[in-house]
Amino acid sequence: MSFRSMTLLWLLAIVPFALAMFLGSERTRTAIARRFTNERLRGGGNPLRALRPWLLTIALAAALLAVAGPYAGFKTVPVIARESNRVIVLDVSNSMAAEDVGTSRLAASKALAKEIVNAQPGRIGLVVFEATPSVIAPLTSDSDAVTALLDTLIPGEVGEPGSDIGSAILAAMQLVEADPAQSGDIVIISDGEEQGVRVPDAIQRAKSRGVKVSAIVVGSAQGAPIPTPDGPLRDGSGNMVTTFARADTLQQLARGTGGALLQNPFGADALAPLFTGLRAGAPQQTEVRVPVDRYQWPLALAFFALFAGSLVNRGAE
Repeated sequence: MSFRSMTLLWLLAIVPFALAMFLGSERTRTAIARRFTNERLRGGGNPLRALRPWLLTIALAAALLAVAGPYAGFKTVPVIARESNRVIVLDVSNSMAAEDVGTSRLAASKALAKEIVNAQPGRIGLVVFEATPSVIAPLTSDSDAVTALLDTLIPGEVGEPGSDIGSAILAAMQLVEADPAQSGDIVIISDGEEQGVRVPDAIQRAKSRGVKVSAIVVGSAQGAPIPTPDGPLRDGSGNMVTTFARADTLQQLARGTGGALLQNPFGADALAPLFTGLRAGAPQQTEVRVPVDRYQWPLALAFFALFAGSLVNRGAE
């Protein structure tokens, strides 16, 4: 037999002191009764009366054991769960450092990604991309871990400047396809700047698998400079580089796969379209071993000991 809280067993240390107190109280009662009245009239003649301190002590010890949560053995409980998988694809290219949404595009994107993670009922994955994609988190139910990873992302995270949206979607598709028993979708968060050529391939692959790709455009069409430690980014001719948020490629992705397109969704419930009609996956049954509680045993012993103590005390007060 084991206990859920072993530290509570230290409370048993008070049992000997409680026994000494009960015995001392009984001796004092007996001495006073013999001095001032006929003990037989007060019930003191009951030979079982001497057991009362011991019965109270047993009741106390058993109650403390019950509080410690004893358990013995395990039972297998079937758990049926329906999950849906979602992969977040996050643009971490240098253009995401532009500050045209009240903060940097990446900071706003990470805030949106956290909202999606917290609202996701199933497993979540995370892919970041520049010219090449990188899987930061495979599909997992540990949303806290994904949130912690989001906090660490900075522009230029992958280390290969550029922006290839199509390759990023194909990398996310690999995560979705790794668990074909569950439904899944993809949400890409980007300013829409595209320098790759694989978006048509990504649309075809997602469409053939029935995977929706929803897109969130972050940034303004008016554009903004790209800050660097040495000031705004400039090209080889010394001209300041301006980055513009573009919705055309992301709109193509969303329309081609049946997903939603959102632009700077920073208001209340602005992300609601991402969760409307979210399909649950196929039911999965798992078996969980849970300990069998046995606190009823010492609790029953405590009850009967108290009851017996009351019986042997009848007529003595």
